[in-house]
Amino acid sequence: MNETADDILARALGLHQADRLGEAGALYRDILKAQPDHADALHYLGVIALQEGRGDEAVRLIGQSLDVAPANADALNNLGQAFERLGRMEDAKDAYSRAIEAAPGAAQAHVRLGEILAGQGEFVAAADCLDAALKLEPGDPYLMVNRGNLHRARGDLQAALAAFEQAAKAAPGFAEAQYNLGRALQDLDRPNDAGDAYAKALKADPGYVPALVNLGLVHLDLGRHEEAMACLKDAVEKAPDYPPGHYNLGLVLQDMDRFDDAIASYRRAIALDDGFVEAHYNLGIALLKLGHLADGWDEYEWRFQSSEKKKIGARHFPQAQWQGEDLAGRSLLVWAEQGVGDEVLFAGMVPDLLAKGADVTLECDSRLAPLFERSFPGIRCLDKTVPPMEETLSPDFDFQVPSGSLARHLRRDFESFIGTGPYLLADADKTRAFREKYDGGDSLKIGLAWLSKNKREGLSRREGMNKSMALKDLSALAEIDGITLVDLQYGNTASERNAFAGQTGATVLHDDDVDQMTDLDAFAAQVAAMDLVLSISNTTVHMAGALGVPCWVMLNAMPLHCWMRDRDDSPWYPSVRLFRQHSDGDWSGVINRIIPELERFAQGAR
Repeated sequence: MNETADDILARALGLHQADRLGEAGALYRDILKAQPDHADALHYLGVIALQEGRGDEAVRLIGQSLDVAPANADALNNLGQAFERLGRMEDAKDAYSRAIEAAPGAAQAHVRLGEILAGQGEFVAAADCLDAALKLEPGDPYLMVNRGNLHRARGDLQAALAAFEQAAKAAPGFAEAQYNLGRALQDLDRPNDAGDAYAKALKADPGYVPALVNLGLVHLDLGRHEEAMACLKDAVEKAPDYPPGHYNLGLVLQDMDRFDDAIASYRRAIALDDGFVEAHYNLGIALLKLGHLADGWDEYEWRFQSSEKKKIGARHFPQAQWQGEDLAGRSLLVWAEQGVGDEVLFAGMVPDLLAKGADVTLECDSRLAPLFERSFPGIRCLDKTVPPMEETLSPDFDFQVPSGSLARHLRRDFESFIGTGPYLLADADKTRAFREKYDGGDSLKIGLAWLSKNKREGLSRREGMNKSMALKDLSALAEIDGITLVDLQYGNTASERNAFAGQTGATVLHDDDVDQMTDLDAFAAQVAAMDLVLSISNTTVHMAGALGVPCWVMLNAMPLHCWMRDRDDSPWYPSVRLFRQHSDGDWSGVINRIIPELERFAQGAR
């Protein structure tokens, strides 16, 4: 008895489901020889092409099947996947929409369409798609996870947490649900709970490497380096070709001050994925801290592609970016990209630009404009705005460059720092007035700052984030004769100053007429009136160093890259001395080293 097309199709589908694609494909082609417009044979032969990575052929075959049977929701769904494989997202969206129209109960089409919409930032429409899928399959934990990921992408962490908790409750052994629950808890700064969720994910699936990696990061956040190292080493052993494993191992190694090993891990991650943005960026930070300036600045350029920059929102300038070309007689826009302290730091290269004959326009925080225009005669300052003000977009500029990229061309070795010296000029009259106002006879004016609320993102997990102390930690200063302590700390410091006075009997002089958050020019003059500034790493330090005021910086164990590693001086600021923690969180050792130095400083000035 001769087989019908339906008989052959049934045999082919059995082989297809058994993953015997070659044999199934041969049978589909046999059907098409007899019936070239057989919709199912065309469709399933297209599915094989999709499974084997031949997206163009899949689109052609499935498209032909839809010419015959245009309302086939399964074929439309598979056509959407083929378009996705080819990166043709608008065509994929159209295919999924048609699948939903043909079969409103096609949950998978709702899901796929929602994922594309979410990837394009159309979160409301994506949420509608996933809600529709959940109504069709209300107990599906995979859909709950997708809904949670959508909330997370929108920044609604509480809603994301609720969705992941629902998924984990519906399917306690679903590793992906536990993993995503852990990520949400980590986002909400609940590391211990996140660690529990990752542990459950690993219990459900011991080979779930992303959960192992993130468990390592939880340990790192909690300062448990050995546990973090064990997790990350296990991760790279289980999945040696998984770039995030090597990258995050690098973060742990860097936090342990094992920079050479960290650099090797970052390079391994990059070798596996040359476009791994965070690996490039943190490699740059590590290289800069070791003083490998040329390679470090090159890798530092990846910062603009980091997730944190994208989250904040990029600012784009239409002019050609300066890449070190001759600047004589050329106009250059230098635009601000980071905080006030960074703007002051990188402004140290403006004199280099002027020496090259450039016509410089400096986009900056408006509070810095008076100080910069006084310090760099001939430059023009424009306010930093989001989006950029129209004047900065003018085609009349020959070049533009972000201020943090100047160093890539102007500070590629330590010799390029020679002769840089102080470069900011405070208002002389204001400075004189402050000195007279704080006059304590022969006593030295010691400016104090002890707190930074700025947490750097994108660096190794704790880099630059433990740099603050309490004013009471500096109580030993009260016992030194011949000094007057002056408050240079931003914010409301009254309670700390009152407690300090009650504890030590010494007053920290506060000036209500100066608010550095609103008037940085007055603050610069106040700093310039000091004989010495004693501060943790914050804007005060950059201001003092740029003004040439003696400044002693109290650094945490893992400070920012501008302070490099091991040095007690700074190539950026000749007037700065660095006092580093020897162990994480131990300010007492730093202060114990400073006290005798400050006593000698006070005696020598008398």
